[in-house]
Amino acid sequence: MQIGWIGNGCEMGSAVSITRSASSEVDKVYTSVHITNLDVPRTYILEREEFLNAFSVGHRHPLVHIESESDDDDSSSSSSSTATPTIAYTNYTATSNISSNSNEGKSFHEIKPLIMDCQYEIKANECGFVLKWYFNRKLIYQWIPARNPVGMNQFKSELRTNYSMSDLANYKYRALVIQNPKLNHSGEYMCSVQTYESFDRKAARFQIVVPEKRLLLHYENDAEKENMLLIKCSVFMIYPEPNLVLVVSGDLLLVSSRTVVVSDRHRMYNKTIYGLIDKHLLISPTSIGCVLTVSGSSYVRKRETIYYGKLIRTAISPHLQHYTY
Repeated sequence: MQIGWIGNGCEMGSAVSITRSASSEVDKVYTSVHITNLDVPRTYILEREEFLNAFSVGHRHPLVHIESESDDDDSSSSSSSTATPTIAYTNYTATSNISSNSNEGKSFHEIKPLIMDCQYEIKANECGFVLKWYFNRKLIYQWIPARNPVGMNQFKSELRTNYSMSDLANYKYRALVIQNPKLNHSGEYMCSVQTYESFDRKAARFQIVVPEKRLLLHYENDAEKENMLLIKCSVFMIYPEPNLVLVVSGDLLLVSSRTVVVSDRHRMYNKTIYGLIDKHLLISPTSIGCVLTVSGSSYVRKRETIYYGKLIRTAISPHLQHYTY
């Protein structure tokens, strides 16, 4: 049992137990001390160079070989006599969360820390304040004013515990600061504030994304049925496993006929979906698109091309559903 000696306008020297389980804190909610805002980003972009630098020098990234194989497959399919290739891909550079080291002679990048802020209000007459952060309902950080913050469990060596958010004694070390965000830091984060008399808590989910190296959209005549158009959307070297959907004419979802997923030991993913549609159902010109999303995040990428074919008739295929994004 951990004992804390708290000031906060109270007589110093009063002892109070400050350790509770996360489940017991959820059982009751009071409003005297309350959280006004929980600032946990929904998505954190971990740039590819940052991800690769997380491994020691000399470790070959296993997806290099997979990517080479996919390049060969793409080039062969593009040279097919029945293929109608699109503008295939674009490399992505998302908003960077890295800062280049200013020292000459150093080529590595320093990952900026991830800061999660818990803003709250405390009544002047409340005593015994303590703040806690949980990751997936497990205690990882605890701070009592007049004491140093403490990192716990799997985050014990991952946190910057001397990061100050305010000069006020009861708000100074309220933030959770992860020094080097990693893939396994995705999950639910909960902030809990409590005094002798009351407490409050709020939680939010957080997802780390390593952006794809390539997103490819391609269509060609189906090899088995000449009246069918085969649409293929592929993504390479992304974390976590994304969702891919094929969209025809802007708002019609083409149900995938086949999905192929490959991952490596570092959980980086290559994924391809295939869709078939009768060319007689397509108005010329028709837009064909692919939408990539990552569950639990705000990460979205899109690719689109135009199909030019002979117009025979128009209809709504049973393989199409209305889709908006």
